[in-house]
Amino acid sequence: MNYSQSSIPINSSVQSPLRDLTPLEYIFIGHNIQQEIGGNSSTSFHKLTRDFDQAQELIDSIIDQHLPLPDSIIIDVPLNLTALHSFVAFLKARPKFMSIPLIYNSKILSADGLNLLKSTDLVDEIMDVFSIGDKLYKKVAFLKKVKNYPPAPYFKRMDNIEKATEFMKSGQLVKRVLDIMFSFAVLIVCLPVLIIIAIAIKLDSKGPIVFKSLRAGKNYKIFTFYKFRTMILNADCMTEEIFHLNQYSTNTNGISFLKVENDPRVTRVGKFLRKTSLDEIPQMLNVLLGDMSLVGNRPLPLKEAESLVTNDYVERFLAPAGITGLWQISKKSKPNMTAEERVDLDIVYARKSNLFSDLKIILKTPSALFQNVDN
Repeated sequence: MNYSQSSIPINSSVQSPLRDLTPLEYIFIGHNIQQEIGGNSSTSFHKLTRDFDQAQELIDSIIDQHLPLPDSIIIDVPLNLTALHSFVAFLKARPKFMSIPLIYNSKILSADGLNLLKSTDLVDEIMDVFSIGDKLYKKVAFLKKVKNYPPAPYFKRMDNIEKATEFMKSGQLVKRVLDIMFSFAVLIVCLPVLIIIAIAIKLDSKGPIVFKSLRAGKNYKIFTFYKFRTMILNADCMTEEIFHLNQYSTNTNGISFLKVENDPRVTRVGKFLRKTSLDEIPQMLNVLLGDMSLVGNRPLPLKEAESLVTNDYVERFLAPAGITGLWQISKKSKPNMTAEERVDLDIVYARKSNLFSDLKIILKTPSALFQNVDN
């Protein structure tokens, strides 16, 4: 069987952090291959197959001939859950390919098909592979690290891996139930306070009552994050103007965080809300929706999150996004914590968190879960 191949040479004039990385190799399943996949600032090499049957022949050929494994498998065919189930089962029967990220091109899916595929765990990511450009490399790098990440040491010591899986799932279930109960109760009890805060924000300055932004949570899932607005309108457009006030060093192994003391963009009401952490209450809606948990790692703005997905700090995204967490309770004893130290704490939480450690964090968090945070 002959498979078409395509290579995209690197443009040496482009100054990109991806220039020195090895080529992004992938198996593409479908007919609508385009040269733009992966952008033109990183070398890309792919093997094109028409359907799942041809892809399976190629995969077996790669295994039999001991050829290099692809970095990912990209699917660009109309959704057929039966065929997709069969293909995933085929991959699971070949251990070498179990850790290869499986990506479905969202552009070929209808709205119903997209929702249907999202309700399964058949693929690792659903996205527009033709428009993502260089970010595809970063996304694949992140997915590979997640899929190849070894289990925690205390799970390794357990003889029965199924028991470990059941224990982990049961812990996650209890955590989710507690999240739902607590967040729902807080939203109901605080309803009068929410109304008063909304009126105060509206009277104090122009702009929406609730601030919405895209954040990256567990497994780099992007969701809409809610807080009461504490800054003037279009404050995001002033980031460059106040970046020189950033309390975090700009030379922290590529980590990009922004923290400004006495931020000039903060409104009068906003200062009070931040001091009392009342601006965080709308995040209970994120918890109720399942985007966040009561305890976890802080969900990051996309620009900050992007600085962590291609290096050793990617592990921090293995933990759920949380309202409070290990970093929040630790920064009180060390207010001048560096960005690197902050991410190290996130990784510690991702590796060792459990229901007992979550309870300890909650008990050590003044005013329960309403922390005064900077993001």
